[in-house]
Amino acid sequence: MTTHPTIVFSLGAWTKPSAFDTLSAKLLVEKGIPSETPPHPSVGSEPPNKTLQDDVSSLRSVLTRLVETEGKEVIVVAHSYGGVVASCAVEGLSKAERVAAAKPGGVSRVAYLAAFALDKGKTLVDMLGGGFLPWMKADGDYVYWATDPSVAFHDLSPENQTKWQSELVQTSRAVFSGPATYEPWRQIPVAYIICDEDGMLPPPVQEIMVAKLGADCLTYRLKASHWPFLSIPEEMVAVLVDLVEKS
Repeated sequence: MTTHPTIVFSLGAWTKPSAFDTLSAKLLVEKGIPSETPPHPSVGSEPPNKTLQDDVSSLRSVLTRLVETEGKEVIVVAHSYGGVVASCAVEGLSKAERVAAAKPGGVSRVAYLAAFALDKGKTLVDMLGGGFLPWMKADGDYVYWATDPSVAFHDLSPENQTKWQSELVQTSRAVFSGPATYEPWRQIPVAYIICDEDGMLPPPVQEIMVAKLGADCLTYRLKASHWPFLSIPEEMVAVLVDLVEKS
């Protein structure tokens, strides 16, 4: 019986794990691929004092359990802000490093899904030009998602636009100023999934990320908004199956 890698989803800001429930169920039931979606401490935190490092530590604890304790191969799929978290969290856990040490398991690929891939030392504030985007509302230490659901979720039904907009919660302002500490694409195979109808992180910006990741980066394109795991889960499953087969 084939043992598939475990996919670990690194959430975007404002996003609860439930956003990936449909995709995770399809992966397991239809393809036999297990996945985990750990929450970020910064999402919905009260008081809003959690940092990027808090999110990195949380995700890394899951990766460490899977890789070091359970000896599993892992593919990390990082959405939006989750790209920053994942990049930092995978340091020292690559499959190549594990193989060299005659140990099982390891992170075999990091896939960025309409996500930020930051140079070491850079912050999201740097990437955003020193401030927040028009669809972000900062209020003290809180940062809220603030745009019309028809803009953010245009490829969902009106009912689902309202539902998923209501599921987004505040995040901590501090995560935007935390510096990236690792560039996994220099040691770990990577992929990038471009969302061609993304109004939050426009395709030209995503393509800048792809160029940074190098010639060996696997690149996919989806006709979707910023949330393809909600709008086109079947197409997302197909991409992830391909990643599993190539990892």
